[in-house]
Amino acid sequence: MDRNAFSTHAQAHSPLHIETCLEACREQFNRIVSDVISSQHHEAHQVEASLFKQLMQLGLLFLHLFFANHHGGDYGETVQTAQGLATRGRPSARAYFSIFGKLKIQRYLYAIDALSFAPLDVLLNLPVRCYSYFLAERVNLLNIQGAYEEATQLLHKLFDLRLSVSAAETLSQESGHQYEAYYAYKQTLPTTEKGEDYRVVSFDGKGVPMIKKEAAKIKARLGTGEKRQKKKEALGYGQE
Repeated sequence: MDRNAFSTHAQAHSPLHIETCLEACREQFNRIVSDVISSQHHEAHQVEASLFKQLMQLGLLFLHLFFANHHGGDYGETVQTAQGLATRGRPSARAYFSIFGKLKIQRYLYAIDALSFAPLDVLLNLPVRCYSYFLAERVNLLNIQGAYEEATQLLHKLFDLRLSVSAAETLSQESGHQYEAYYAYKQTLPTTEKGEDYRVVSFDGKGVPMIKKEAAKIKARLGTGEKRQKKKEALGYGQE
């Protein structure tokens, strides 16, 4: 599928709800600015917590705008694919659980005989499940630190998102197959040249006894209160 051709066609059919999304983003941004200006007598950590929550809401609105800008995946009555000519059908909604929260994505389905698919899902590389790849990555990082229930509790504490324990477990198990595929792929790559190994030896500089003949060469005459030197600092480095 030609991404540029699809994008050009979709932009030519811009629906009015894009303006609605833009207005919602502007209102939320202005609300944040107003709250910051009016919070002169609040403690810094309180303002910080409020900002974080409002910025998460703004992020969700921007995601709505991002998907709205793709105009429901409407790429014309027909779409040419490698499998043949696909015909546009009915619009269908799918869930998308992002790091900012949940939203619904409306996009058109296209069909080739009995095969039905959504070109928008392919072009945007949307996951098979509703959980975004960005969210799944963070959940997996939390899963590594402890049990699945603890991971969901941390996710709620950090991002105010509620994820079921079973969802966290499923994301972790499915990601495991991706890691296995990654390491299997690494085995097919050519090996790089191994660098040379070096061994470095150093001494601690402690004094070692000297023979009297060598000690006499260091200083022929001693000052008042000085003692004749019997040891010399040993410094040495070796490399192999």
